[in-house]
Amino acid sequence: MTFWGWGFCGGLLLGILNKVGIYTGHAALVPLSFILKIILFSAVLSGLTFILRRKITVLSSIAFLVALVEVILCGVMAYGLFPMFYH
Repeated sequence: MTFWGWGFCGGLLLGILNKVGIYTGHAALVPLSFILKIILFSAVLSGLTFILRRKITVLSSIAFLVALVEVILCGVMAYGLFPMFYH
């Protein structure tokens, strides 16, 4: 539930927000969507950490790695696209 509900569906909605920013010309929505993704996936990562403390499984470990990579990549993208706030 943590990964599929919040991580996947929330990430999908924030990805749609990113595309809306691109296609409507609202450049500030692009880095904002990445910042919101960082917050969302950090919360998902925290939830997965608590789940992994109780029982470590292969699928939960893969979900943890995916969420960790997502936080790192969104951080890099938000940093790179930060000048779009001033455009």
